[in-house]
Amino acid sequence: MSQALTASQLKELKELLLTRRKELQAEMEQNRANLAPAELSSSVSQDESARLKNQTREVDAVLTGLDAADLARIDRALEAMEAGDYGLCDECGCHIPFERLKIEPMTQHCVACKSKWEQKQGVHG
Repeated sequence: MSQALTASQLKELKELLLTRRKELQAEMEQNRANLAPAELSSSVSQDESARLKNQTREVDAVLTGLDAADLARIDRALEAMEAGDYGLCDECGCHIPFERLKIEPMTQHCVACKSKWEQKQGVHG
C-alpha cells in the first residue's frame, strides 16, 4: 500500500505541474501563431501553399486542443493539492505512488485502475 505524499514530495510535484503548465501555454501560443494566415511563398504554387497551410492549421488546432485538455488536467491536479486530496486515485481511492506521479503528475488514477480502464477502452501501450 502506498503512503501519503510528504510535504517535500508535494512541493516537487507542484513545481513539475507549474513548469509543465508554462510549457503547454507557450506551445499553445505558438500553435495559435501558426494558425494565423501566413505569407504565400513564391517558391510553391498558390494551390500547394494553401493546401500546406490548411494541413498545418488542422494539425495546430488538434495540438492546441490536446494542450488545452492537458492544461485542464494540470489545473485539476493543482486544485486537488489545494483541497488536500491530490495523489488519490479517482477510481479506488488508494494513494498513487510518488514515482508514478513524478512521471505523470496530473494523473488521476493508480496503475491498476488505469490499466483496467485501458483494457475496457481497447487502448494498447
